Amino acid sequence: MPTPTKQTKRKFGLLDFVRIILVLVILCALGVIAYRLWDYKIGTDRYNQLQQQAVQPVEPVQEEAPEEGFVPLDIDFDTLREEGPDIIGWIDFDSVEISYPIVYSGDNSYYLRRLWDGSYNQAGTLFLEGNNQSLDDLHAIVYGHNMRNGTMFAPLKEYLDPEFFAANGGWFTLYTPEGAWRYQLFSIHEAEPDDPLYTVGFVVGDEYTEFLKTLREARLYDTGVTVYSDDHVLTLSTCTDDGNDRIVAHARRAEAVELP
Repeated sequence: MPTPTKQTKRKFGLLDFVRIILVLVILCALGVIAYRLWDYKIGTDRYNQLQQQAVQPVEPVQEEAPEEGFVPLDIDFDTLREEGPDIIGWIDFDSVEISYPIVYSGDNSYYLRRLWDGSYNQAGTLFLEGNNQSLDDLHAIVYGHNMRNGTMFAPLKEYLDPEFFAANGGWFTLYTPEGAWRYQLFSIHEAEPDDPLYTVGFVVGDEYTEFLKTLREARLYDTGVTVYSDDHVLTLSTCTDDGNDRIVAHARRAEAVELP
């Protein structure tokens, strides 16, 4: 009868340790991805709910036909401010999916990862530059994230293509409790985070005229939009896909919108 061989217990080796680490890394990565997707969905759902609560399309009161793609909105700012007291405006584009509230806290970091009610969310909220006084400043800046799910200011990337601008015109409407104004993009380009274009506090004069000239000259292509030395300009700023630079779109205030 053969003598049974003695089985030796396999030792835990370096390869086993590496395998465990790899499994843990993969599980952590999947967890992060799942959390981000869930957070994106929460943010999108919350913004959709806010629109349903406080934003309704209305028939334009002008006798002439409305511009193609432009649907005036009735913004209930009383309801919005019950949800978020820092809400100062609403921006709505004609041709891309940008329709969101704008907040102001005087701080350029508070709303980076917070919704309008202060709750945490990666989408954040569009917010006015802290050194601005109001959206009515001669040059005002609004910041927003370039979200990977295409929300917030991500659609601004469409305007880097001159053919897209030619087909759509770059129009949007800015609503505030004081009134509504039509804006048109006149310059879009990429810039570094410390570019002088982030200067505010101008008054009409030679310095502002020269500033507008630099914005026009920075554009990637000729939009054909004329900017005048006393124009109110709104700059929209978001990160590039790699996060190193900024996509900036400059728009001139064209005309007031008559609302009921």
